[in-house]
Amino acid sequence: MNRFTEEVINQLGYYVYALVNPISHSVFYIGKGTRNRVFAHEQESLKVDFLSDIAEKQKLNEIKQIHSKDMEVDKYILTFGLSENEAFHVENAVINFCKLIDDQKLNIKKLSNIMSGHRSDGQKEALQTFGRVDLLQDALSPKPVDISQLSHHKMMFVKIKPTKDNSDSKRDLKTEEMYNPESEALKKRTLGNWVMSLDKASSIEYILGVYPGSGMIVSAFKIIKDSPRYKVIQGETPSGRKQIRYDFYQYAESITEIDGIQLFPNHIKLTGYQYVDSNGIPCTIQSERVYVGFD
Repeated sequence: MNRFTEEVINQLGYYVYALVNPISHSVFYIGKGTRNRVFAHEQESLKVDFLSDIAEKQKLNEIKQIHSKDMEVDKYILTFGLSENEAFHVENAVINFCKLIDDQKLNIKKLSNIMSGHRSDGQKEALQTFGRVDLLQDALSPKPVDISQLSHHKMMFVKIKPTKDNSDSKRDLKTEEMYNPESEALKKRTLGNWVMSLDKASSIEYILGVYPGSGMIVSAFKIIKDSPRYKVIQGETPSGRKQIRYDFYQYAESITEIDGIQLFPNHIKLTGYQYVDSNGIPCTIQSERVYVGFD
C-alpha cells in the first residue's frame, strides 16, 4: 500500500505517524503530516545521495537498507483528525517520549489506562483511531458493494458498536473483536433478542452486523434451520405491555460470503440502503436495525 484514498484523506486531516524498521522492529522516525505524507519518505530515499542534512540522510539510508532486503517500511498512524497546531504538539510529545525510553532504557508494560483517551472530533465516529496504514484504510473506507446484488435475499442489518453490555457481560464487545467475525460476543450481539414481526422472524435468511461510523460489515450469519429457527423470549416493555423477542443464536452459522461477494477478510460496506447511501456515506438514522428484501 502506497497511498490513502481521497475518502480516507478527508477523514484523517493532520495526523502523527511512526516509521518502523520491520527487520529490527524498531521505531526510527516520528512525523506529522496530511494526505499521503506517511508514504513520501520511501520515495525521498531515492535522493539520499544529494542530501547534506545528517539526520535526514540517516533516516533515508535506513529506508534504503530495508528496501535492499525486498521489504517495506512498516507505517503506523498514531492519531489523526488534528489541526496543524495540535499535530505539532503531539509530534513533539511523542518524540520526547521516545527519547525518554531510549535514554533511560525504560521498558513499557501494559498500561493501566488501556483506553486511548479523548478522541479528536475527526475520530469520534471511527472504529479504528490508530494502527497500521492498511488497517486504518480498511476501517475508515471499506470497499463499497451495491446492495442491489443481494436485495433478492431477506436480510436484517443491525448496528454494532464496541461497548459494554449492562445486562450480560458475555456480550461485552472490545474494538479488536470488531475485526474478528468469529467473536462470540459479536455473534451474541448480532443474533440475540430482537423485537420484530413473526413474519420477519420466520423468513429472514441473513443477519449482518454493521459498524455505523463507516458502514463496515463486521459480522454475517445465515439462518440454517427451518424449524425451529429461533428462540422466543417473552417479556414486557417498561410500560408493562407484553413483548416478544426472537433470538437466533442457536440457529445460525457464521459466513464469509453471500452469492460470491466476499465480506471478509477484506472488509466491505453495502451501499444504497438505509444505513449507507448510494454514495457510500453512512446515514444517521436512529433505527437499531433495518430490513432489506421484504415487501
